Amino acid sequence: MKKRTCLFLSFLMAAAALAGCAGQSAGSAAAGESSAPQTEKTDQKEKVVVACWGNQMLDSYTQYLCDLFPQVEFEFVLATNSTDYYRFRQDHDDMPDILTVRRFALKDAVLLKEYLYDLSNTELANTYYGSYLDSYTYDDGTVNWLPTCAEVDGIIINKTLFDEYNVPVPTDYASFVAACEAFEAAGIRGFVSDFSADYTCMEVLQGASIPMLQSIEGRRWRQQYESGATQELSEEVWLPVFENFFDFADKVGLGAEDATYPNRTPKEMFTAGTAAMFRGTGADVISFPGRGQDEVLLLPYFGQSEQDNWYLTYPTFQIAASNKGMDDPEREALILDIMTAMVNQQGQDHISYGKNMVPYKKDVTLELMPEMDNLKPYVEQNKLYIRLASNEMFRISKDVVQMILNGEVTTPEQALAVFNQELAGEEPGTEIVARIDTGYSNDFTPEHGNQAASAVANTIRALSGADLVFMQSCYVASDIYAGEYSQKDLGYLAKNDGGWPGLMELTGDQIYTLVETTLSMTGNRGAVCNDSTLYVSSGFEMDITKTGDGYTLNALTMDGKELDRNKTYSFLIYGERDWYMSEVMEEMGVSEVDSTGPKAEDYLTQRLVEQGGQLEPPTDYMILR
Repeated sequence: MKKRTCLFLSFLMAAAALAGCAGQSAGSAAAGESSAPQTEKTDQKEKVVVACWGNQMLDSYTQYLCDLFPQVEFEFVLATNSTDYYRFRQDHDDMPDILTVRRFALKDAVLLKEYLYDLSNTELANTYYGSYLDSYTYDDGTVNWLPTCAEVDGIIINKTLFDEYNVPVPTDYASFVAACEAFEAAGIRGFVSDFSADYTCMEVLQGASIPMLQSIEGRRWRQQYESGATQELSEEVWLPVFENFFDFADKVGLGAEDATYPNRTPKEMFTAGTAAMFRGTGADVISFPGRGQDEVLLLPYFGQSEQDNWYLTYPTFQIAASNKGMDDPEREALILDIMTAMVNQQGQDHISYGKNMVPYKKDVTLELMPEMDNLKPYVEQNKLYIRLASNEMFRISKDVVQMILNGEVTTPEQALAVFNQELAGEEPGTEIVARIDTGYSNDFTPEHGNQAASAVANTIRALSGADLVFMQSCYVASDIYAGEYSQKDLGYLAKNDGGWPGLMELTGDQIYTLVETTLSMTGNRGAVCNDSTLYVSSGFEMDITKTGDGYTLNALTMDGKELDRNKTYSFLIYGERDWYMSEVMEEMGVSEVDSTGPKAEDYLTQRLVEQGGQLEPPTDYMILR
């Protein structure tokens, strides 16, 4: 992602948009016993709970919603990027009002169908191109989910490097292979990618065979699979897919080492000029422009002829609405208005700020950066394939592709058989591993803060040995429910991609600066836009005033006494490693940050599963005036 300036001393937010999340959520009864009493709502704002698929939505998108709907009391939580997270919440009768998810397939969402609002006859659904809406329509015509704008996935090439070595830019699969061979002869990797990542395994597997997957047989099989009518790959469709991948891996020289490459390795090779091409997205074109001044292009996945070239796409995220409360016409209209704002021109402008995405909607136009101009004919011809991205597709694609690269599976027929065998098996992680005796509410109250987030923060502090812990409360993704948990469900409490630990030594004076800076940030993934996105502290308390312009810090205390500004504390913070921690720490002059420790969900496993214990009780860590 392109780095953007994130530190400002003040930001403007409408006072009405900053209402706290007072009151008890619909799911709080299921949370069991809470140590903190709930306060009554003192205004007439309509509360709307929005589950955010990732902390990218905290950048400016949530602020946009708060500003646009000052009559709404938004509660934002950072959800696990999986439709199964919503199954977990529905099991506790605690479905959010608006759901978002990036990793999506109708197949994964089918169990939620009866709990979600049918959008098929709404004006909102009618604003989408029919060819894309088909991918979200069940056999009975129901439409529960709609996509935002599309992330475009393809082959990123260093055009300058091609010119330097007099290698023709590929136009089809044969010329792509020829380019790889030419660069390999010059001591440069022709193509490289991060095959340790499940998404890369899945996307290259599908991207290399889009014409087959988009054929009549391919579309028919996909509809059957997505609707739950089949639980195996069609040999007619998928044997050619595996044949293509074997040929691809052989001719571009993929092997066991490629199966170990993490996300950054191919990008570092591309930046250094030691690789000419890698699988990537429009966001990668922005972030990794070759050696600095190189010309970089995003090309499609290549077919046997130029007419067979396709780009693979996937929505930045999908949205849906719970049926809960939609029998009230006024609330139904409000939820639909919010969803419309999330995907209209203004809403998508807040997502596609880098000019690297394309719309699925007829009434949205997104400008593309010059490096993606060659995409325009493909957009006009609708040659943008939406990836098949069920949870099991991610998991099994990684298993099988890595087996191929490691030489454990040696023929396309074996690959097809192994894939089908795993599809027929049970998904791991469903056995009960822990029990939580006392539940805590995830609602925010000015008197007690967020008690669920406080319990998690206190548990992290107890296990890490840090003096103080500081994390955004919305990283705890739901009420903590009393009852039994599988390992998978336990992860949903605080599992998300953006929560990275940062352990450092800070003086009390630096901690004051840190908290003040955090409260004043805008346009950043650690930004505070309302009460539900305030931070939770463990080991110290915060006295904060809410003003018409945001939040100001009055004092920091430990056990009722002012925090010693001269004393040094071990300080553990959870946040976005690149967008928040590095820049905030740089502003404070802190250079040594240890980000190798466990993530929040790992601490929960340690306490609840490995130790067989319970969460630390919450504390009243905040006074909000």
